Amino acid sequence: MLYKPFKNEVDFLSFIHFDETSESIHWDYKQSFNSNNLEDIAIDLAAFANTFGGILLIGVAETSKDGRKVASGFIPNIDIEFIRKKIHTQVRDLISPNIEVQVVPIVVNSNLIAAVNVEPSVNLVGVCLNRDRLQYCFPYRTEFGNRFMTYEDVEKRMIDNRSRSMFLKLKKHIVGNNSVVIYPNPRGGRPSKWFFEWIENSDDVFKLVYDNKYSVNLPFSSVHEVWPGDNHTCLRLNHQLYCGQDYIDFEDSERVQSMKLMQSILNRSNRK
Repeated sequence: MLYKPFKNEVDFLSFIHFDETSESIHWDYKQSFNSNNLEDIAIDLAAFANTFGGILLIGVAETSKDGRKVASGFIPNIDIEFIRKKIHTQVRDLISPNIEVQVVPIVVNSNLIAAVNVEPSVNLVGVCLNRDRLQYCFPYRTEFGNRFMTYEDVEKRMIDNRSRSMFLKLKKHIVGNNSVVIYPNPRGGRPSKWFFEWIENSDDVFKLVYDNKYSVNLPFSSVHEVWPGDNHTCLRLNHQLYCGQDYIDFEDSERVQSMKLMQSILNRSNRK
């Protein structure tokens, strides 16, 4: 699930409740902005960008409760302009490639905080760990804070970049109404209506449901195009999956089987 940026007091109070709301995959608390340790700030922002986006809440105090860090109050004297300047210059200089960041001042119950909204990045984002820019770390966000990718994780993410790109596109198009029309073959064939379902905390696979009876999981990389239609979203599946009425046999046999299952569902429905 993608994050919702905090823009005002209502957004903050809708999600953050003192002594209850713990840090999560979508937000983190910072009691103060330490300009002597900008690397930690860069890691927080990059972790959000590498996952589903998120918000760094500066000026929110925290305490431990049942092994989790929960919001507990406000810290006074937050300098928004100082924070904005540091983040848009020195902090972003540590992050490569560039990420989309917005520092928003929010007054909550007469207390000023900084909500640093970070958009999810299509590209893998790294944080420079030394001045020579020879060493980078690649953080990501979990429900329990930041973690760091292994070499194998980084390699997989680079390969799966198209899948993540399509995941982010679909997140922007499919909001509320999850009805989709599938165009299975760019060279012909009738479009078919399905219902799109997100799989929680997955940026690899989604579910399509047909006629409330049949369902199939597909990788995001199997979607070639997405565009808005009338009261639905249009999807065109990757033409490489098709060769006339047959399927091209390539390495990802699981994906081929998923596509065959989709076609068999449609065939059964058409025979009724």
